[in-house]
Amino acid sequence: MLKSIGAVIGSYVLSILLVICSDPLLSRLFPGDFVKGHIPSSNALLASTAFFVVVSIFCAWLCARIAPSRPGRHVLWFFILGEVLGLAATVPNWSKGWPHWYWLSWLLTWPISCWIGLMLSGRSNAQPSTQSAT
Repeated sequence: MLKSIGAVIGSYVLSILLVICSDPLLSRLFPGDFVKGHIPSSNALLASTAFFVVVSIFCAWLCARIAPSRPGRHVLWFFILGEVLGLAATVPNWSKGWPHWYWLSWLLTWPISCWIGLMLSGRSNAQPSTQSAT
């Protein structure tokens, strides 16, 4: 049970960290766009969304790969956690001047990214995790 919780929460925390760590790169690619109090340009937001999708796919793949059993169920919980926290972040930011498509794109690409990550993992729900026998 703890391994399952760790796989889901650990993958989700990693996704948050990787998205946050992409900020310096995006700031270099789009100078002046990612400064506090400024709404970035559409191109910068598109790039941010693209990074988010790549990170989401990777972390869903990782969640499925490290799941002790039933990778589909683990990725489902990863999806649910991300969607609930994504909604919790979207609601307070909805009226702050950012384009609505930006928030919606993250919410709508999350389930697709989770599914792609699960499919790329190559693990079906019947396969146990690869563990060395001792």
